[in-house]
Amino acid sequence: MDGLLTWAEVPGHISYVLIAISYWLTNIYWLRVTAVIGLSLEIVYFRLSGGDLGAGIAWDVVFILINLYQIYWLVAERRKLKTLKHAHLLRQGVFAGFDDAQLARVVRAGTWRDLEPGTVLTEQGKAVPELVLLCDGQAVVDVHGSAVAHLRGGAFVGEMAFVSGNPASATVVVEQPTRAFVFDMTRLRKLVDGDDLVAVAIHRVIGRDLAAKLRKQDEAEAA
Repeated sequence: MDGLLTWAEVPGHISYVLIAISYWLTNIYWLRVTAVIGLSLEIVYFRLSGGDLGAGIAWDVVFILINLYQIYWLVAERRKLKTLKHAHLLRQGVFAGFDDAQLARVVRAGTWRDLEPGTVLTEQGKAVPELVLLCDGQAVVDVHGSAVAHLRGGAFVGEMAFVSGNPASATVVVEQPTRAFVFDMTRLRKLVDGDDLVAVAIHRVIGRDLAAKLRKQDEAEAA
């Protein structure tokens, strides 16, 4: 009957609702799962509607296969993350807002390192090959021979060089035995250039770190 919803149309409406919802999702895993379900229901709708809809069904199959492939890699990255030693320490720290897939990609761009007192992390005026995340311990920031700040767990070393590409603006030396996660600058830049979601997340945590350091500097100067 005209104006009434038929059973053949139900899968179609549900599929389009799910596809629309997938556009709003920010979690990439659930976005792809929702898209697969929506596209599958669209195929059901096409079949029930009759007519020559082979082209539409074929393209839906292509889209489903693409999303299933991406889901496979997302699940694989999550499994790899569970096998990475001490990854939970990063999740509890500055990377707390990262999902499993993002954190797995970030972790693969770096390594854990135990740093002894006296280890030079950056040298003023020289290129910075690594971005260092201090997880515990302490380091001193030296500018033109004067100690200007002390960095502790949760702070980055080399973040300005990562953002700007310029040489180090200060010399940073480890003061106490320190556990750190060290990113190779080249590998991290390649990751950021190739993954927009990771890029946004990385720049967010680095920006938060820079803001905290500037706030402490302002407080020190005001005192």
